[in-house]
Amino acid sequence: MPDLSAAEFTLLQGAHLFAPEDRGICDVLLANGKIIAVGADIPGDIVPDCAVINLSGRMLCPGFIDQHVHLIGGGGEAGPTTRTPEVSLSRLTEAGITTVVGLLGTDSVSRHPASLLAKTRALNEEGITAWMLTGAYHVPSPTITGSVEKDVALIDRVIGVKCAVSDHRSAAPGGNQLASMAAESRVGGLLGGKPGVSVFHMGSSKKGLQPLY
Repeated sequence: MPDLSAAEFTLLQGAHLFAPEDRGICDVLLANGKIIAVGADIPGDIVPDCAVINLSGRMLCPGFIDQHVHLIGGGGEAGPTTRTPEVSLSRLTEAGITTVVGLLGTDSVSRHPASLLAKTRALNEEGITAWMLTGAYHVPSPTITGSVEKDVALIDRVIGVKCAVSDHRSAAPGGNQLASMAAESRVGGLLGGKPGVSVFHMGSSKKGLQPLY
């Protein structure tokens, strides 16, 4: 049992709780931002100096996980003025997102995985959980270390790789290229203790999933 003698306590009262199952009206007690108790009618004076927040009429649920966010912006396919700005912390938290996976899109010329890594680390310092994928639409993949395998194995926030298939904006990768990229991500994941995922953007070409099979 952790020592809570110096903890800051917050009691969330009267919320309709989804955890994610429907728990009905519940109170949630936090210590230093961590949930330590969930139940009905937890008294506000259960611990000294407990901050009480009335959430009657509100819904309370775990934070959402968004696995596809262009954290340093996207777009640019119709010229420089169509580039979108990077995502702010408030834009994510106001949507209930507390875990995010960042990636690049079409533009790996003026945007780079190293910039995405800096943004990912900044979001972690600001208080949410952020990960990223190396690569972009093109194969060979743009990377930080020079290889997908090393990026995934050695860089703390990198959990896999991304590319595009069946899309006129991709590099039209062949099956061998895709297999090699996915194998690098997998082995990097094994070495780094990470998922080593491969994410494929699917375009509107009639080829569909054919490049993957």
